[in-house]
Amino acid sequence: MPRPKALVEPPAPPIELTPLVACSADTAQDVLWHIAEHAPKLRKWLVANPSATPAMLEYLAQVGGPGVPEALRILLESLDALESCEN
Repeated sequence: MPRPKALVEPPAPPIELTPLVACSADTAQDVLWHIAEHAPKLRKWLVANPSATPAMLEYLAQVGGPGVPEALRILLESLDALESCEN
């Protein structure tokens, strides 16, 4: 007798946290915050994410991590350059 099919699909496997996930605008905010709080090596990639909120950037500036200060410096310099071009 064949095994009956499940009524629901099993949950998706956990998301593998990678630099691509950290900087993708399609990544959900709860995943981004999980990375910010629990994956210090990926924090610098969050700075490059267009979906990173000001609150997240502030949090990253406070907690730091490998490459975070440089990533924030590059972001701020690019925003300054953009503002200069617009004026």
